[in-house]
Amino acid sequence: MLELDFAFFNMMNSNRQGLAKQKFLLDRLAPLFYGPRVERLIDLSELGFKGLNIHMPLGEGNWQNLQEDRQRLLLRRSEEILGEYELEWMAVDRRLKRVFTSAPGKLCRFGDHFILALAVTLIERTISRHAIDRLILAGDIPYLVPLIENLSQYQIPISVQNYYPVRCELIIHRLMYEKGLAISNSAISPQNWGKGDLVIFFDAHCQRFTVGRPQAFYINLEDNRRCLAPDLENQLSKAGLESGLYTLAPIMESCIAAQAGIAAMGREEDRAACPETAFDFEDIVAAGRVMDLWFYFADTLLCLLLYP
Repeated sequence: MLELDFAFFNMMNSNRQGLAKQKFLLDRLAPLFYGPRVERLIDLSELGFKGLNIHMPLGEGNWQNLQEDRQRLLLRRSEEILGEYELEWMAVDRRLKRVFTSAPGKLCRFGDHFILALAVTLIERTISRHAIDRLILAGDIPYLVPLIENLSQYQIPISVQNYYPVRCELIIHRLMYEKGLAISNSAISPQNWGKGDLVIFFDAHCQRFTVGRPQAFYINLEDNRRCLAPDLENQLSKAGLESGLYTLAPIMESCIAAQAGIAAMGREEDRAACPETAFDFEDIVAAGRVMDLWFYFADTLLCLLLYP
């Protein structure tokens, strides 16, 4: 039996056509022909990790077409594969987050903690080298409260901006009036971004706003982002995987958690509901430093330092 450190689950980027497109036949064909299977090994020799790719040969639309009992049947098969290789959890392609949060039993990691850990690492190093007057968090951000509390240590005003600011009103109000943090909440306002601002965006739609505001610093951490860590991404490409953050983040989080012995406390949606029982992105930051992981993101940091 191979000794592996992680498993990565993904699906087809496009839907199956023909007979598989018809719901009646798909419900009958899926358990026989389209179940999850081990497709390839993933060798991250730079970090000393090895894993496997669990691939389900269906598209997102095909998946949503399946009856719930068929979905559960296929998900149980992925759990069986994890059990065969004595793995606790599987990293899951972030693009499947909307449709793959109901996996029973075994744990799913979508990489939210890793992305926040990377964000605070890049923010810390940028602030240490540049005069930053305001931090702007743009887009829908997981674990927003602990992120804001972490960033408040720099005593820099924080602006939370997204497309539906009403969702954050209660949270921001509590942080402002109960904890005395300098924080505001608004719709995304690129017309007000400028010199002295460090904008961190987690949504692909925000990127188009950066063209007309070149004076600000930008950290792009949306799911399709590439070239964050070229050496690591090249290894993923050699293993036959796409190298976007939607792949890199869940795999890195799984590797770091395994290496650091971070206890698994449930699926990410369970941890969101009970954050006091869960590990958080600060654990990932600390473990990444011990592993010297952030070295692989040096090129991204260099771009931030040279090109405001």
